[in-house]
Amino acid sequence: GCGGTTEPPSLEYYADDKYLYDEETNSWKYVEACEKDGNRYIYESKPTKGMPYGRKFHKIDGEEKFLKEDDKIVYEDYRGDKYFAVDCERTEFTNSIKCKNKYLNEIVKLILKEKPKVVITIDTKGFSLALAKQLKLKFSETNFKCPLIHFVPPTIWAYGKSRIKKWKDMHDGLFCLFKKEEAILNKLNTKCKYVGNPVIEKILNCNNKNDTKLINNKSYYNPKSINCLLLPGSRESELKYLLPEFISLIKSENPKFTNINWIIPTTKLQFDEVTSKIKKYNISTNTKVVTLEENYELLKYADLAIACSGTITLELVLFKVPTIAIYKSDFLSAFIGRLLVDFQNVLLPNFLLGDKLVPFLFQEKCSSFHISNLLIEFIQDIENKRKLFRNYSQIILNNMGYK
Repeated sequence: GCGGTTEPPSLEYYADDKYLYDEETNSWKYVEACEKDGNRYIYESKPTKGMPYGRKFHKIDGEEKFLKEDDKIVYEDYRGDKYFAVDCERTEFTNSIKCKNKYLNEIVKLILKEKPKVVITIDTKGFSLALAKQLKLKFSETNFKCPLIHFVPPTIWAYGKSRIKKWKDMHDGLFCLFKKEEAILNKLNTKCKYVGNPVIEKILNCNNKNDTKLINNKSYYNPKSINCLLLPGSRESELKYLLPEFISLIKSENPKFTNINWIIPTTKLQFDEVTSKIKKYNISTNTKVVTLEENYELLKYADLAIACSGTITLELVLFKVPTIAIYKSDFLSAFIGRLLVDFQNVLLPNFLLGDKLVPFLFQEKCSSFHISNLLIEFIQDIENKRKLFRNYSQIILNNMGYK
């Protein structure tokens, strides 16, 4: 977004106020809002010394702060206690095993040097498990030891129970986001604690809001039509395979779809790409593209939804929206998926309910033809579907300790 310019004006914003150049440090920086707490952060574009794939970041609002020093990234809260936060998701962009191992070794060295009170990892199971193994080994060789805490264990209920053997007794604390998951892991002699679910709490908070602004916005919400959400996923691979099926569905001009108001919620990064393709196929008159981050309340008022499989299916069910789940990938990935995945449990709402509430169209069945037929069934039975999803939504909330 900076175009490689080396002599911009001092501290001036570029590229939709996301990039800035700081003459004092002679570097480009990226400014973004923190999704969870609204605080702003600055991410430096150049690598951090001692952390070859890292970023220096400083919190510039609120009491807590990130310390910037030459050879370390340590999180320090207002009490002065030190914690080490591992950005495990960064490893997803590091394809080389050699690079990942180097990154892993750098983190281990940094932890041993800083001696934090606790190391917390979140998700990214493969890397988090490798880090825990390395630290356990180093703890046995040195006089330093601290608790290892991990949030979000592997989804053994969807991808095979044998994987949990590697996690047994690896962490001092293992925490999950689903009550049913806690019971399964404990039954397999792997101690795990359910701590609640931020997605559910976000939905409950959204349900308590009075969104008159959204209801009055006729540009993308039409109370006289059937408002159908089309959610193609957040990954490029998902967009590649699912968006064409959505476009074919809209272009089919099925007479049963004349009263449908199509809405495609997407990410900020994908917004321009999706919008350009919608315009290219001349279907923009009855199709609206919006950013989900800024229009999350749309889920609350949708009449129907067709969504890429993932957490979004649970969100839609909890909003009581009759939902169809879909997924498509390349041939090899689909072949491997059929061997490894438990399709009875792969959708979160179906797993939590122990019932096939949300239908799932996978691979060859994930076509505009099959989607269209199932959507027509939903439209013709819309009132019963609404009642069914409303009842099951409450069951999920009750089972997870939310009333």
